[in-house]
Amino acid sequence: MTENNILCACMFRLSILIGLLSVVVTIIYYTPMPDLEASKVNCDRECHELDWPLICRFRIVLESQQIQNNCQKCSDNQTECQVDNMYCDRYSEKVITANRQVPGPSIRVCENDIMVIDVVNRIPGHSVSVHWRGQWQKETPVMDGSPMVTQCPILPHTTFQYKFRAAQPGTHWWQILSGDELSDRVFGAFIVKQSKRREPHVTIYDHDDIPHVLLVEYVTSQNGSNEMRVNGNAPSNTTITVKNNGRYRFRTINTGGLSQCPIEIKAQEHFLTAIAIDGHAIEPVQVEAVQVEPGETLDFVLTASKNRGIFNMTVSSGGHCEDSNLTHTLHIQYNSTLNDIILEMKNPKLSVDSVVNHYVSKASLSGLPWELSANKLKNTIYLGFSSIKYQLGEGSWSMPNFNNMSMVLPSAPLLLQQPQDVVECNSENVPFKCRSGFTSCECTHIIDLPLGSATELVVFDTEHTLFRADRSHSFHLHGHSFHVVGEKRKAFVKSAEHAKKLDNEGRLLRRNFEGAALKNTVVVPAAGVSAVRFVADNPGYWLFRSESTSEWSSGLSLIFRVANPTGSFPKVPEDFPKCGNFIGPEFFLT
Repeated sequence: MTENNILCACMFRLSILIGLLSVVVTIIYYTPMPDLEASKVNCDRECHELDWPLICRFRIVLESQQIQNNCQKCSDNQTECQVDNMYCDRYSEKVITANRQVPGPSIRVCENDIMVIDVVNRIPGHSVSVHWRGQWQKETPVMDGSPMVTQCPILPHTTFQYKFRAAQPGTHWWQILSGDELSDRVFGAFIVKQSKRREPHVTIYDHDDIPHVLLVEYVTSQNGSNEMRVNGNAPSNTTITVKNNGRYRFRTINTGGLSQCPIEIKAQEHFLTAIAIDGHAIEPVQVEAVQVEPGETLDFVLTASKNRGIFNMTVSSGGHCEDSNLTHTLHIQYNSTLNDIILEMKNPKLSVDSVVNHYVSKASLSGLPWELSANKLKNTIYLGFSSIKYQLGEGSWSMPNFNNMSMVLPSAPLLLQQPQDVVECNSENVPFKCRSGFTSCECTHIIDLPLGSATELVVFDTEHTLFRADRSHSFHLHGHSFHVVGEKRKAFVKSAEHAKKLDNEGRLLRRNFEGAALKNTVVVPAAGVSAVRFVADNPGYWLFRSESTSEWSSGLSLIFRVANPTGSFPKVPEDFPKCGNFIGPEFFLT
C-alpha cells in the first residue's frame, strides 16, 4: 500500500469519527438536562421521549384521625361531618388518612421517572405496606409492597422509602396492604404518562388533566348506609368545565372497597370512547356506557359535542350491587361563548340517548405472544376458590381458600430469607397435617413457575360464589400483566380435577386468542370460570390475591415463585429491613 493510500484511509476514518462525535454532541446539546431540585415539584409535566428521567420525591404520611363530636350528625347529613376530607367510618370513630386527606394524594409522573417515596406510618398499632399497582418492579422486586412476601410491614412510628422506576405507563393506583379493613380506604391515583410519540391514542384526545381522574370508592356510614364517592366528594358535588369540540381523557379507578361493586359510567347525550384498561391500550370503541370492575382502571374519552348547557355524567353501581341504586353525579358544564350558542341554534345536534350500546371491546393493541398462542399450554394451573364456614357462637366465620389451601403468610419475607418454620403447600406438595381429614388446610401456598415459562391460570368458583349467589370475584396479580383469553358464566365447576376433565373434553370454556385483553386484574363471573395467560419472565415472589381485603388476608391468596435456573433471585440491598420470629435465650430454661 502506498503512502498516499494510507493517508487517505486515515483521513476517511478520522472523518467518520468526527461525524459520529458531532452527532453525539448534537443529541446531548438538544436533550434537556434534568433540574434535580425542580424535579421535586415538576414531575407532573408534559412528557418527552428525549427528556432525562426525573427523580420524583413524594412523602405520604399515614395517620389515625379521630372523628369530632359534630360528626355524630353523619346519619342525618354526611356532608356536615367532613373535616379536611375526613368522614365517618363504619367500624370506629377514627379514620386512616394519607397526608390528612381521604383518598390519599395523587401521583402523576412520566414514563421511566425514578420514584423516591417516603411512607411514614403514624398509625398506632398498625403495620402496613404500600403496593404500587401496575408496576412490575422488574428491577426492584423488593419494592412491590407485599407484606411478608417482599418486605416486612412498616412498623408504627417508622419510615420506609420506596425507590423504583415508573416503567409501566398508564392509569394505575397505589393502595395500603395491611389486611385490616380500617385501612382499606387508604389509596390514591398513580398516573404514569407517556410522551406524545409513544402514546398510542394521542390523536384521540386533547386534554388529560387532574380533574378528569375519577377515583371511585364505596363508603359505609356509622348508621350502616352505603354511599358512593368520587375523589372523596359527596354525590352531586362535582362540576367539570369543558369547551365545545374539546376531547377529554378521563381516567377511572374502581377501588372496590368493602362492597366490591362494579360501576357503570354514562354521560347524558354524549358518547364515550374507551381507550385503555388496567394501564394497557385497547382498540378504541365508542359506547354509551362503560363498566369498570373492582380493582380495574379504565380510560375513556368524552367529546364535548354540544355548544352549551350542563349535562350529567352518572357513576352508578352495577352487577350484584345494582339493586342498591348507588349513584354519583358529576356535572359537565360547557364554557360557552356567544358564537357557540348561535352555532348550536343553527345546527342542532341529535341526542344519543336512544343509542343503547354498553359493549366495550377490550382487544389489546399488543397481540398475544407466540409462546402463549398454543391451544393448550403445558404449564396450566387450575385454581378453584371457595370458603369453609365454621360456627362461632350464634354466628359463623369463613376461611376462604384456593384448592382447599388457605394462605398463611410466612413469619419473614420470602424474598429476603427462607423462614425455617414455613409450611409450604401446593397441589403437588400437600403437608402431612393436611391429610388428616380437615376440609381446609392452613399453609403457605407457593406455586413454582420456571423463569420464562408460558403459564395459564384457570380460575373458577367452586362454591358458586363465596357469600352471594350473584357476585363475581376480582383477583389481582403482582409483578406481571396477563392476557384474558376466556370467560364463562355459570360453569359450576366442582374441583380442580373436574375442571381438568371438562377442559380436556372441550366443555370448560372457549378460549379467544385474537386481541385478548392485557390486564393485571381478572374477573371471575358468579359460579363461572376465567382463563388468563402470561410469560413468567420476572424473577421474584409474586402475590396473586382476591381484591377483597377481608378475603385475601383470611386465606384467598397464593404466591408464585419465579426463580432463575440457578434458583437465585435479584439481589436485596444489604441494609434492607428484616423481621421474623424471636425465641428467648436458653439460659432461662436451665
